[in-house]
Amino acid sequence: MNMLPASLARRGVAAVAFLGVCVLASLSAAGAASAQDKPRIVMLGGPLWDPFFGAMKKGGDDAARDLNVDYQWITGTDPNNFVADYAKLVKQAASQKPAAMVIGNYFPDTLDPIIKEITASGIPVIIQHDGGASWRDIGAISYVGFSARDLGRAVGEREIKAGAKFGLCVNHVPGNTTLDLDCLGYNDAFKAAGGDSKVLTIQFSDASNPTFVSSAIRGALQSDQRIDAIWTIGAVQGVASVEAVKQSGRKIVNASLGLSLGSLEALKNGDLLFIADLQPYLDGYYALLAAYQYVQYKMLPMGQISTGPLMITKDNVDEVLKVNGTYPGVRGAS
Repeated sequence: MNMLPASLARRGVAAVAFLGVCVLASLSAAGAASAQDKPRIVMLGGPLWDPFFGAMKKGGDDAARDLNVDYQWITGTDPNNFVADYAKLVKQAASQKPAAMVIGNYFPDTLDPIIKEITASGIPVIIQHDGGASWRDIGAISYVGFSARDLGRAVGEREIKAGAKFGLCVNHVPGNTTLDLDCLGYNDAFKAAGGDSKVLTIQFSDASNPTFVSSAIRGALQSDQRIDAIWTIGAVQGVASVEAVKQSGRKIVNASLGLSLGSLEALKNGDLLFIADLQPYLDGYYALLAAYQYVQYKMLPMGQISTGPLMITKDNVDEVLKVNGTYPGVRGAS
């Protein structure tokens, strides 16, 4: 039973209503502030038809979830026009003024001037995976990846230890400075051991076609009997090389880079000697983590963050296959 006068009761209802509106308004404002407080970080990476970049994206996705970051992954989709499309996407992403950008600098001749303009505008940029040779020159705040020439040298030395004297480095992204350096390092190792190597170039538009890649490698083996080792710098190309070697009927020391279920099975079966794993999941995770920490706290790792290579051999391939079964996509396998 209401013992208050009607006027006071009405006032009480009005007060409660007013307080309710205030609370709702406060909650809405807090929610809006919370959304605005999320730093927006853009990550530009390679094409997702390659399991390597699927793992990189997953690393970025997981870091964004763990850190509560407003995050977007951007990449090109047309292999016939990837360089021009990617450069355009980098410019478009920068025009949105994100808090930070993570960029795979796959084609420095095209991208260096663009990224230099972005860093000069005040947007912090972390270079990821490719572009390790020039990241400081273009104003980036850090680099997450590996030393391409050192990687090539390490691969060559392993193949030489297995008896190789003349190597074939398969470059499926001509114009990509990182792959060029991979092949240079590979040649460094063979030259130092008194041998030699050559480069087989495959156009990027054909790189995801295993039949084409296998045929190109088989042709190289047929035309040069000196070749007794192959290094493919990608999982798709690695699987294609296995078929090419089988069709050649020759004994070839064969190694690859990047993980897929096919390449891991080839390693387990003895068709590949080893796989150099650049751990692209860590590229995505650590790059986003470093960008977030810089935006939030102005903290930064000193120098580059190395994520590879980790050499996968017949001795540890089962462990990697087990991880793939438990955590699909983390190791780049598909």
